[in-house]
Amino acid sequence: MALVAGTTHTYNQAGLREDLYDVISNISPMETPFQTGIEKRGAKARLHEWLTDTLAAAAENQQLEGDDASFATAVTVTRMANNTQILRKTFLVSGTLDAVDKAGRKSEIKYQLMKAGKEVIRDLENALTSKQTGSAGGIATARQMIGAEAFIPTTDNGGNGVRMSDLGSTTSYGGTHLVTDGTDVALTSTKLLNAIQLAWTDGGNIDVIMTNTGPRARVRTFGNLATNQIQLNKSGESAKLIDGVEIYVTDYGKHKLVLNRFVRNKTALVLDMSTWAMATLRPMETTTLAKTGDAEKRMVTMESTLVCMNPDANSKVCDASS
Repeated sequence: MALVAGTTHTYNQAGLREDLYDVISNISPMETPFQTGIEKRGAKARLHEWLTDTLAAAAENQQLEGDDASFATAVTVTRMANNTQILRKTFLVSGTLDAVDKAGRKSEIKYQLMKAGKEVIRDLENALTSKQTGSAGGIATARQMIGAEAFIPTTDNGGNGVRMSDLGSTTSYGGTHLVTDGTDVALTSTKLLNAIQLAWTDGGNIDVIMTNTGPRARVRTFGNLATNQIQLNKSGESAKLIDGVEIYVTDYGKHKLVLNRFVRNKTALVLDMSTWAMATLRPMETTTLAKTGDAEKRMVTMESTLVCMNPDANSKVCDASS
């Protein structure tokens, strides 16, 4: 049939509203499992320090009745430190943009504030899990915290998860833990177990193995892994086996496999989460900057650092290709 002459239709009309869904979908993921899973504490200076101690090694201990006491040299505490790192996001919104009718948000300023806050949290997760070394900074250099991968040093870049057993004094944590990548090798169950064992031997109770997609995919190929997979329901009871590793079980306990897109794709962090904390000198805050024109200026800042109470209680598998 033909269109009746004079019919008004959408093809000859102006002013039709576009079919734009009135909600903005933010495609950037916000999961931050490392900072979510560790202790939060305050910091009081830009160099945050803490003390670590260790028990003497277990020894044969039989004493004579009535014998006089002898004294061994006491183990002194070790001072450790990390620098606070300033994270910042800024934006500028014109008066007109904030006033006009917009799809998906009423106030452009509030929307950009929300977005900037999420970006700061993502940047913080990236720093906390990174291999970056520390820097005290200066007038022309920004301060930088030591990341978790750098806090767990290695003497072997061949993927064996070998760590230094004694990390020394504050100087050792002043920014000298440079992570030097070696040749990628395949991640194996033997290497992962070795990393867990090293941490356990030094007092760690590994509860999380944190990786990106590559190492996680490799773990799923382990031939004997099916018997070591447990899926827990909400009541904590064992449920049926599902595709994907949730809990990796070894002689050293149950270790939750946690996917983190900010961990490097060639490293598996083998973590005792109770030994980590985030110390915050300045919580996230919004500052309205001086208005110099027909626009609103905002700055979102936060200043925090990473604390590792016992690096020896953690481990990692390096250069772990998928």
